[in-house]
Amino acid sequence: MAGVRTVVCQSFRTWDVPPWIDLCLGSVRAWARSRGHTYVFEDDALFDRVPDAYRRRAADRPMVLSDLGRLRWAEVLLEAGYQRVVWLDADVFVFAPDAMVIDHEGDYAFGREVWLQPDARGRPRAHRKVHNALAVFDAGNPMLSFYAHACERIVARFEGPLPPTVVGPRLLATLHGLLDFPTLPAVGTLAPRVLVDVLAGGGDWLDAQRAARDGRVAAINLGASLVGTEHDGARLDADDMRAVCDRLRVEGDALLNG
Repeated sequence: MAGVRTVVCQSFRTWDVPPWIDLCLGSVRAWARSRGHTYVFEDDALFDRVPDAYRRRAADRPMVLSDLGRLRWAEVLLEAGYQRVVWLDADVFVFAPDAMVIDHEGDYAFGREVWLQPDARGRPRAHRKVHNALAVFDAGNPMLSFYAHACERIVARFEGPLPPTVVGPRLLATLHGLLDFPTLPAVGTLAPRVLVDVLAGGGDWLDAQRAARDGRVAAINLGASLVGTEHDGARLDADDMRAVCDRLRVEGDALLNG
C-alpha cells in the first residue's frame, strides 16, 4: 500500500554481537531506508514492556520474551502515529531488497516458509509453515492486542518447561489453521542442510528448496538458535553464517528463486 507511514523495527543485544548478525541488521536497515521507511532499533530494553510475571516465567526463554515484547512495542509505535509496523528478526538477511515488498490483503500478516526435513529415506521433504520472524501490523488491526493477550495467557497457564516456539510459530500455526490469515513469502527460512548447499553453491537440498518455494523469496531468517548445534546431520558455526550472508548477497536470488 503506497504512501503508508511505515516503521521497521528490530531488536538485539548490543554486546558480543556476532559479525554475521551485524550483516543481517545492516541489510534490513538499508532495505528499510531504500523504501523510505523509518527504521528503529532496541536492545534488550524490548523486554521492559513484558509484565513481570511473564518475564519470570520465561526468564530462560528469550524467544518467548521477544514474542511478546515485539507486540507491545508495535502497540507503542502505532499509538505514536505510524500506520504500519513491520517487525523483522535480527537474524533476517535481506539479499534481494528490490523484491522485498510488504504488501498484503487485510491489516496484518505474518511470514510463511518452506522448511525441509529428511523423510524416512533421508530425502528432503517440504513442510509449509507460518512464522513471526516477519510480522506486519497496520493501525486498527484486530490481531495485535489479541495475540499479545494470548501470549500472556498461554505462558501463565502452561505446565512444565516452556517450548521456545510456544507463542511464536507453534501458536501461529494453530491460529492460521483456524483463521487463514494473510501470510507473506518474502522472508523464508532455510534448514541447516540447505544452508550447507548454499555454501557449496548447489546440491540436492538446495534444489528441493527451490522447487518447493511458495512465492519469491527476498530475505532469509537464518536461524541464530541453530548455530553451533547439529540439526539433521548438519552443523554451522558463526563463520559459516557470515559466509552464507556473503554468498546470498551475490547469488541469493539465483540460488533460491532461479
